[in-house]
Amino acid sequence: MNAQESLQDKFSKLSNNLTSISNKLANAVKEELQETFKLKTSKLVCVQEGLLDFERIDEDVRRIQEDMKARGDIVLGSHLILDDERNFMEIRTYTERDNKTFVIPVDAEVKRVINIPSDVLNELQQKGHIELSLKF
Repeated sequence: MNAQESLQDKFSKLSNNLTSISNKLANAVKEELQETFKLKTSKLVCVQEGLLDFERIDEDVRRIQEDMKARGDIVLGSHLILDDERNFMEIRTYTERDNKTFVIPVDAEVKRVINIPSDVLNELQQKGHIELSLKF
């Protein structure tokens, strides 16, 4: 009986180790992706010195998605979050790699917005926060 229990313990430990290794690998990939895009935050064309040009958001989202695809990721989609109360803009890109899903945020401080559609502006003024799904 002791040999059987010992064998079960060994399989349990092996299973836990494999799960731990898988989680560590996924976290390392996620950290690498986030670090890569933190460096690119300063290169957003839609935000210059706190001024967000709403018409240029598409350029940045397309570039981010193309970069992710070039790295071998499957791009699932992107969301734009504008927060008027915190003077904040974030582009979240959802990707898949090795059957794991990742969220890659790229954010910037926004003091003013130009070329914003009136319906988006109205909702932002009413709610102070808006999230838009971006499709290409």
